[in-house]
Amino acid sequence: MSNKENILHVAMRLFAEQGYDRTPTSQIAREANVSEGLIFRHYGNKAGLLEAIIRTGAGQVNESMQVYERGGHPREAIALHIRESFRILREQTGFWRLVHQMRHQPAVQQSAEAQIGAFQRAVAERLAAQFHLLGAAQPELEALLLFALIDGITLQYLQMPDTYPLDALRDFLIQKFQHGNFMDQP
Repeated sequence: MSNKENILHVAMRLFAEQGYDRTPTSQIAREANVSEGLIFRHYGNKAGLLEAIIRTGAGQVNESMQVYERGGHPREAIALHIRESFRILREQTGFWRLVHQMRHQPAVQQSAEAQIGAFQRAVAERLAAQFHLLGAAQPELEALLLFALIDGITLQYLQMPDTYPLDALRDFLIQKFQHGNFMDQP
């Protein structure tokens, strides 16, 4: 692991454990066994560290959504997206546990509100485009529902990864969205 990756990993752990606002860069440097100046060189400041963590999470979500770039039938693309989301969750459980611990901290919400909001809107728009292709009566609401379901399942899985039926819920969610009737009017 490079110094830059180590700094990010230590910062994420400390932000989750102690809170973003209560974690000084000096402590991050000490625990990462680097100089504080190296943190500033790589990330600029503590807010830059937070932005890098958010970009890492956004990159993983974007990876799960690459299926929409390949074309194909929107129902199959949605199913692949769900599969990819849960594959990444299973492979990166530690990362997502830390992200979820951090995201509810007021200081994180204040510091990264615009970045997180822009990312969430981009995800919702990409999903809504798929539901629009399916002829959904309310594609934006279908997109928000799918986004919320994946997020909620993620949170529940993180609370009990050894016993949570992640694969069964993945398959159930895929079945719901592959066989759902999105043309129904509200």
